[in-house]
Amino acid sequence: MKHYDIIIAGAGFAGIYAAWRLARSGAKVALVEASDKIGGNLQSKRWKDWWVDNGTHNFDIRTPIGEEFYTDILRDNILIWDDQQWACTTGSHWTHGFEMPDFSEENPALAKAALAELASLEHAPEKPVPAHYLDWYRNTYGETLTKAITPMLEKYTGSDPAQFSADARGALGMFSRPKLGTDAEMIALKEKSPFWDARLGVSLMSGDPRFAGKSVNKKFCYPARGALTGFCDAALERLSELGVEIFTSCGVSGIEDAPGKVIVTAGGRQLSAGKLFWSLPEVVLAKVLGIEVDLMSSAVPVGTCFFVFEVPEASIQGPDYLQDYSTRRLPFRYNKIGTYSEQTRPDGTTIVTAEAPCHPARIKEMATEANLARAWDALLDVGYLAPGTEAGDSMFWGHPVAYTMPKAGWREPYDAAQAAFRQVSERIVGVEFGYRGRFNFMTFYETKLEARLLGESA
Repeated sequence: MKHYDIIIAGAGFAGIYAAWRLARSGAKVALVEASDKIGGNLQSKRWKDWWVDNGTHNFDIRTPIGEEFYTDILRDNILIWDDQQWACTTGSHWTHGFEMPDFSEENPALAKAALAELASLEHAPEKPVPAHYLDWYRNTYGETLTKAITPMLEKYTGSDPAQFSADARGALGMFSRPKLGTDAEMIALKEKSPFWDARLGVSLMSGDPRFAGKSVNKKFCYPARGALTGFCDAALERLSELGVEIFTSCGVSGIEDAPGKVIVTAGGRQLSAGKLFWSLPEVVLAKVLGIEVDLMSSAVPVGTCFFVFEVPEASIQGPDYLQDYSTRRLPFRYNKIGTYSEQTRPDGTTIVTAEAPCHPARIKEMATEANLARAWDALLDVGYLAPGTEAGDSMFWGHPVAYTMPKAGWREPYDAAQAAFRQVSERIVGVEFGYRGRFNFMTFYETKLEARLLGESA
């Protein structure tokens, strides 16, 4: 039986980053993956001569950790830019450099009422955090904003937000930064007290690093060739160079504790390690261990339907990203895909996508020719494409689960699962973060997982 310092279960983004980080720190690492290739959700579809991604259209290198990781993995297959543009809207006026609609531009009367309501809450006694997200939002921002964001939340997640736990407020952080005036007005209020600072947002264009923070530096990268598949190919090559032993088509089927190690059965072979880093969903671990806990009913899965169109690059009037909170249009986000990889033909044709979040159970009813036509109409209606633009070929597909949101009451079954996992082995690490949205390298770094895995792995 081959022994490693650390076995990583799951070769999605979290598994790739963990393997890279740990191997560079000198650990002997095995990476096991159930599918026949690494990457998990980081995959691209090949359609005609285009690479079409499943939603991750850029990599954030605004931090030294991110820059080190992506540049080391991608090497010469990298595009870096610091002027990526994104915007949001509820109508046809875009607020650049902001994730939430600028209510002062889109609905001045609502913004004025919301500010007055916030002022009335400034000196109110602080309330305990309730079970439901909308109750927390109402306590924090008032009824006016709660009514305004509820249909936006439904569009953003494809599900009824009334079922979300208040613990979802981290994953829904963009709704916690409403902009209710000009940047100068918002900054003046944020300077006034911690109450206002915690409740108001400024655009990235404010230029004030106290409030826009690291986002003032809009530095991103992406594979120059092959899109997400190009990243996965580069990661496979780099991890192999670092000595990571990678097992694909090798799903974990058993885990048992042993003196000084944990034994993992995967793909018909047994491997042992000082620690097992579990980067997959907790529900998968429960299934492997035969633990009967109802984790699925405590989470709301969010899937996405993608509508893709060939268009003349010159017809694109929108930014790289446009988030659309208008409930009269189907898509939530529009993407200028051709800017993320070298995907513009000599004749000037490129591709754009429109994305519509939905519950996985609704993927089939969302991914239809009728909604493809609605998505095209929305691209013109929102002004993302020039009037009169004609589409070339188009396609659509559904991505069942991009991430999950916690339901109110999720903690009890989750804690029961955690206790059951610990009874099997204290050497399983990485499952104690709850419904964390996307488990990215910042999660790994900020929770000091590297030190925990390396410090006790031998």
